[in-house]
Amino acid sequence: MRKWNKKTKIVFIIFLILAVLFAALCWKKRRGIYNTYMKLTGQEIPYSVQEKRRKKYGYYDQELNASMNLENPVYITENDGSANEIETDIPKETTRIASSYEIDQQLQAELENGYSWEEPMVIQNPYQVSPLTAVIIFDTKEECAVRFTVKGKTEAADISGEVESAASHRIPVIGLYPAMENTVVLELLDKSGKVTDSQEITITTDELPDKLDDAVKPVKTSGESAFELTMVYGQRTTFPFAYDCMGDIRWYMSGEFTSGIYMLSNSRMIVASNEAFMPSQDKPQTTNLYEMDYLGRAYTMYYVAGGNHHEVIEKEPDGNLLVLTSSLEGHIEDKIQEIDRQTGEVVNELIMEDIFSGKYEDRVDWTHLNTVSYQPETDTIVISPRNLESVVKLNWTTKEIQWILCDPRFWEGTEYEKYVLQPEGDFVYQFQQHTAYQMETDLDGDDQTIEVSMFDNHYVKVRKSDVLQYFDGEKESYLLVYAVNEAEKTVKQIKKIPTVWSTITSSAIYDADSNHIFGMCGHVKDSEDKRRGMNYEFDYDTEELINQFSIKSYYYRASEMKIDWNDLAAVMEIKDNYIMGELYQPVKATWFFWQKKPEQVLDDGEITLHLTGQVLYAGAYDHQISQIIFHGKKNTYVYDTTDIRLHTKSYLKFYENIPVPLQGMEADDYEIYVVYQNEFYDLEQNIKIK
Repeated sequence: MRKWNKKTKIVFIIFLILAVLFAALCWKKRRGIYNTYMKLTGQEIPYSVQEKRRKKYGYYDQELNASMNLENPVYITENDGSANEIETDIPKETTRIASSYEIDQQLQAELENGYSWEEPMVIQNPYQVSPLTAVIIFDTKEECAVRFTVKGKTEAADISGEVESAASHRIPVIGLYPAMENTVVLELLDKSGKVTDSQEITITTDELPDKLDDAVKPVKTSGESAFELTMVYGQRTTFPFAYDCMGDIRWYMSGEFTSGIYMLSNSRMIVASNEAFMPSQDKPQTTNLYEMDYLGRAYTMYYVAGGNHHEVIEKEPDGNLLVLTSSLEGHIEDKIQEIDRQTGEVVNELIMEDIFSGKYEDRVDWTHLNTVSYQPETDTIVISPRNLESVVKLNWTTKEIQWILCDPRFWEGTEYEKYVLQPEGDFVYQFQQHTAYQMETDLDGDDQTIEVSMFDNHYVKVRKSDVLQYFDGEKESYLLVYAVNEAEKTVKQIKKIPTVWSTITSSAIYDADSNHIFGMCGHVKDSEDKRRGMNYEFDYDTEELINQFSIKSYYYRASEMKIDWNDLAAVMEIKDNYIMGELYQPVKATWFFWQKKPEQVLDDGEITLHLTGQVLYAGAYDHQISQIIFHGKKNTYVYDTTDIRLHTKSYLKFYENIPVPLQGMEADDYEIYVVYQNEFYDLEQNIKIK
């Protein structure tokens, strides 16, 4: 046998080393050999591999090798004054809280100047957010309660409230009509509730903004409703508004509010602001959540690192917040966090990949969570992962699945089919459902069951190949109520009320006091008049249609406006540190001796900068910035988004402010550089952290 000479051996060894290195590289990058091996062995290629190979849009060059640590956000607790601890020429902008509080203090000072019952002062739209509101201030000689009524076009449309006994009064007014002289009746009440004096005040209002012209059109009105005011908000309805039982708009918020509004048990609301957004693999998500009241006062702001979508709900009344967010680890709209209401800290969380994996984990928005709610008696949550066509109940502490409500054929052949509730009786299963909640009312008279309500959009778009073989194709949506026997793992459909076909968003609401059920259709698919929303009010038992209102624009949800008049009348109180929460932070550069300075300076206006507290807001179009570099005399930090790859081209046109927290950076004098559209620029801005 021929022996190899020394030169041949060396060539072979070099070849073998290169082959091993090449194979290792392929394995690391998940290309070639790895994919071939997975296919040959009949195994599913992990989505994390597929996602990295998908076409991406935007810019991803790095000047410094760094990756954002999604497992290590910085915790923030501060106020607007915290910005004073940073020396910079970058403009400083305050939160809604600071402006609300300043106005409230001015109003209180005005009250202390003394206005009589005979000549009260009327301050319309006092907080410059809610034009159809007012505050009336006056003193009375004796302490007394005050009842007030904004007179409606009908008696049923009157909006009345009452505030507790006092001698100095701040009377909140909500429910003025636009573009008319409104009559407001004030009545003084003694301890027994008897009227001791009364008067009428006239308040004249301006016209509605153009976006709200013809926003509500009555289709059928009974002249009264279980909801005194019905709020409509989100999506294309950028000015949230509320209408009365006759379909007249009686409240709205000025400004752009395209994201969600979520009702709280204290009759305030969480408002998702357009101030800042976190880039994602798809739609950017708002990071700033305000607790606000209907006069427009803001009390607290929460930062959500991965951005919020679809839902913020109280775990229990006045308790912690359950917030839907995104993992950003190849997926969006797949994560739930429990945020401490008092501190803003995340105290519990769940990523959907931790409970479901495998067959359906095949796209960026693979679950599309749109509701979550908590049952304290069992420490369970009910979630609605829309793109899994399922409603799921699981333990919030252990994360163990209790049951799954969906067509059993969806999970057939998977490890999860054992959790699927078995149907009894006739069924129309839900598809791409919204607002799936466990109900408090016993609607079937069986104490062995719990009821679950939802809005069944009854639409198949995301998983056509999986469900078209058994989807009935009906072009209408439904209000559904199920009775679930959790012990026997069975389910009955006890209510199905059809509505116009609303393919996304929308909500179903059951009102126990009136026994009415509402269908809020926020995305009407095929309307002849091109109006995009429809709201229904039905009697639950008879299914009789009581009221129906057509809405001009697409919207996210609609719900009842519940008002706490005493809260609105009270002097505003805020915490010392009313800005709280978590944000993804810049990472410290490992290149200690990096001294590179950009040769180019970016034109004014390409990127905007401002500070709120100690968070730098960098404004640009989505995925145009790949790195923001803070280069100091001793330290260098990098805010890097290159691992968050955009897969939807249309969002390149979305302008956003990215919140970059400076709280985790060491004291130094930093110059700010940026990698913008794959070019390295000096922003000619400095920040000095003391």
